[in-house]
Amino acid sequence: MRKRSFLLVVFGCAVLLVDSAHGSQKQSIIAGSDHDEITLTQATQAGTLTLQPDTYVVQHHASHGQDSIRFMQVKQSQKLRLTRAYTGWYTDTDLIKAGEVRCRVRPLSAKAQATAATVVTEGGKPRITEVMIKGKAAMYEF
Repeated sequence: MRKRSFLLVVFGCAVLLVDSAHGSQKQSIIAGSDHDEITLTQATQAGTLTLQPDTYVVQHHASHGQDSIRFMQVKQSQKLRLTRAYTGWYTDTDLIKAGEVRCRVRPLSAKAQATAATVVTEGGKPRITEVMIKGKAAMYEF
């Protein structure tokens, strides 16, 4: 019940934010997965970083008083395993660092139930403005 209520609140906020957008500015929410992943379908700006269309794992890091979001590109490949006990195909997943962007942390009253990113489109160019990571009680703003 709490999860459903939280998702309704997030959806309601997203609708309000989209309705309040003006001019050539359009805002949308990219829903993520349960594994801190988001999928981009077009080249998107995040701070000074340009992310190409792909799936990314989103990670928060804090070092020396600076908060940042790290975008790790997910690459999957099929590999053949030949051993005495097992012979067959398996999927190997690699995370490749796409980049890191400094961010501001805004505390939330409850932990995020899913990973999501807010994208604003200005002049036809999408830009990520904030990210929520599942299990964290914070919003990360660029």
